[in-house]
Amino acid sequence: MVSVRKSIETKDLDAFTAVLADDVVWIGLWPGELCRNRAQVVAILERARAAGRQMSPEVVLERENMLVVDPHLPDSERHQIFMLDEGLVSEIRAYPDRAGAVAAFEAVEAMQ
Repeated sequence: MVSVRKSIETKDLDAFTAVLADDVVWIGLWPGELCRNRAQVVAILERARAAGRQMSPEVVLERENMLVVDPHLPDSERHQIFMLDEGLVSEIRAYPDRAGAVAAFEAVEAMQ
């Protein structure tokens, strides 16, 4: 299995799908942007791809079980935190910008 980081760096949707936990939770910025399993996350990503939405994800901060990812969306400063459990993405949480994601990352890091 490819690592989460590698699946992000290669922008390989199939590899990324393989590193999602079955019960992954994705919490977006807006009401209704909530996925409760792998199939729902993949459906969102497939719809974005079908709509021609371009993403060029980049890991901007990392520690053993947490990544801050900039998807480099053309019309958004949105960033995400990926929580990992046993090498799989168990949670994806969106933030409106890098500062918000980094602040959350640092707050979690300080608690551990």
